[in-house]
Amino acid sequence: MQLLIQQLQDNDKRVRSGAIDEIKKLGPQAKAALPALILLLKDPEDDLRRGAAEAIGRMGGEAKAAIPALIEALKDKNSLVRGNAAFALGMIGPEARPAVPALSESLKDQAQLVRSNAAYALGRIGSDAKASVPSLIELLGDQNEAVRKEAAEALGKIGNEAKAAVPTLVTLLNDRNAAVRRHAAEALGRIGTEAKPAVPALMKLLTDQEFVVRMHAVYALEKIGIERKEAVTMWTKLLQDKSEHIRGYAAESLSKIGPDAKTAIPGLIDSLKDQDWSVRSSAAKALGKMGIEAKVAVPALIELLRDGNPIVRANAATALGEMGDAAKIAISALTKLLEDQAQIVRLSATQSINKLGSSGARPQ
Repeated sequence: MQLLIQQLQDNDKRVRSGAIDEIKKLGPQAKAALPALILLLKDPEDDLRRGAAEAIGRMGGEAKAAIPALIEALKDKNSLVRGNAAFALGMIGPEARPAVPALSESLKDQAQLVRSNAAYALGRIGSDAKASVPSLIELLGDQNEAVRKEAAEALGKIGNEAKAAVPTLVTLLNDRNAAVRRHAAEALGRIGTEAKPAVPALMKLLTDQEFVVRMHAVYALEKIGIERKEAVTMWTKLLQDKSEHIRGYAAESLSKIGPDAKTAIPGLIDSLKDQDWSVRSSAAKALGKMGIEAKVAVPALIELLRDGNPIVRANAATALGEMGDAAKIAISALTKLLEDQAQIVRLSATQSINKLGSSGARPQ
């Protein structure tokens, strides 16, 4: 390390550049080189100042002593240096809170990279960057998609202190860029209950063409909080989503609600025939959680005991055990499962037979 530090001070530009490249690879392990790198932020060569800022950023929190010098570098004549300085401050994280005023100014920089990295840095600083919220809101209207995305993400990381951004974030849910829509939804979720006015727009986003956008709309609605009846309606509709991940998530969410989600029973019965095994499994689990309210599902669950996936068979068996007398007609089919190759299936069948009042055979 001592040799690299010496090379950072070499008169030959190529030697200094090579040393910077090696230090980048070391990250926080190269913190002994920080004082020399700070000096290089004043180097007459643009590419060396840029490299020094990047190397400092790769040290993360270990580079907090460089914060004043990085703040100064935000005024560098070279936009790439300014961009790397902003990024480095973000990599330092919450410790870089003294840079919030300077980073807020950098949100107005002519260079897209600088605006984007400044927003990134403010997001990494988190709630301590709340003073930047007005500037970040303004940045949501930036012509560059990457900048709008970073601004939305930063506001989300600032959290409920960014509640003033809710109306503008709602408009971004209609952005032409999927990444922007996704980060706007995520930001609203992170703002939490203060984002209640966004619920109708987030509901509309559940039909977005992009899976990742729909999924983050779901997450946001969960974090903001909606009425149980409204939630049941939402999850029931999502049982028909084109993504198996969302269909499965919807079924799991209905299982957590239990009997109060009984209006979803027809949809869950249909989901027992889903092409994806995890959706079938979650649907069976949800019906079981509803108990005797879901007794109409008994025939479909008996059919599911022959599913090719052992987890699906086990969850179907468990669900039948929760449905009381209406499921006694399943005892014969459950008894056959006592010889199933999968232990989880045999165990689930045994427990359900016991619940249904049978004195039948037990697995060996």
